Amino acid sequence: MGGNLFKLGRLPRSEYLVIEAELREYLDKKFGENYKIPRYYGDKSDFGDADILLSSAINNDWRALQAEILKDLHITDSISQQRLLSTNYRQFQVDFFFVVEDCFESTYHFLCFNDLGNLLGKIFRRFNLKYGEKGLFYVYRRDEGNYKKDILVSRDFSKILRFLKLSYDEWNKGFESLDQLFRWVIASPYFSVAPYQKLDRVTAQRARKRKTMSAFLDYIKEQQITKTYPFNEDRSVYLDKIVQFFPEVPLTALIGAELEQEKVAEQVRTRFNGQLVMALIPELKGKALGEFIMAFKAQYQDFKKDIIQLNPNSVKAAVLDFHRTYKAS
Repeated sequence: MGGNLFKLGRLPRSEYLVIEAELREYLDKKFGENYKIPRYYGDKSDFGDADILLSSAINNDWRALQAEILKDLHITDSISQQRLLSTNYRQFQVDFFFVVEDCFESTYHFLCFNDLGNLLGKIFRRFNLKYGEKGLFYVYRRDEGNYKKDILVSRDFSKILRFLKLSYDEWNKGFESLDQLFRWVIASPYFSVAPYQKLDRVTAQRARKRKTMSAFLDYIKEQQITKTYPFNEDRSVYLDKIVQFFPEVPLTALIGAELEQEKVAEQVRTRFNGQLVMALIPELKGKALGEFIMAFKAQYQDFKKDIIQLNPNSVKAAVLDFHRTYKAS
């Protein structure tokens, strides 16, 4: 994405549509329903690249699939990076994304209409939700934010939009212009200009690199958009709302399981930690300390379960006994 990898420049709309038509003819025959090209707004005047999503349902061997594409399209200039194949196709950058089948539709929805997915993601964050290519997730945190787990809430795009009270039908019809797209986003009762008044590092960087994000910031300023929503700083208050809106997901039970794991983690920490090891064996520091801790844990089939069954004195004895063997080896 971005279209500047080969320094090929941008194509006017008319020339881009010719290339897209050629690619679709090939892709329709080769992959059928297992490919998608993210949608773009109607009056987009030029294009820096073409993004093509390929489902892993086609072939799990991404390396072999890349070779087929390059051969079929007679491409000699390409760069492969993990699940992305960037190519120079007829002096225009075409990027092929290899997407896990389960996330194929959600990735497509997130990437449609340029940076729309990122704009929606900013609204979801205020609910302690995370929206991205893999779908909508609840962000569970503990240990003052040191531990974080994303719990899948939904990949049903129409329902994801309904949570923000946005029309899927309007999205499905498409947007004729960026202005229409921006108006649709701002129509959500939960939209707030607050995140765009003082940009975080990620948004500021995206605005420098992405024309749509930059245009959105200009639009807010030019249209004098001042809309806000009284979000609670304690995002946990929205959990009930999320649970009620997505009853098909056992979110309460999943969070409960995380809380139980937290209790276990705390029990483990009170019995065994780096400070305990250093107090017992002062010469262990830095890298050596880390390696010893890993080795000590590895001797147990289920470290957490086994360690909490020991009393503090037994843990200390186990550490010292293991160190004698560890040091000898």
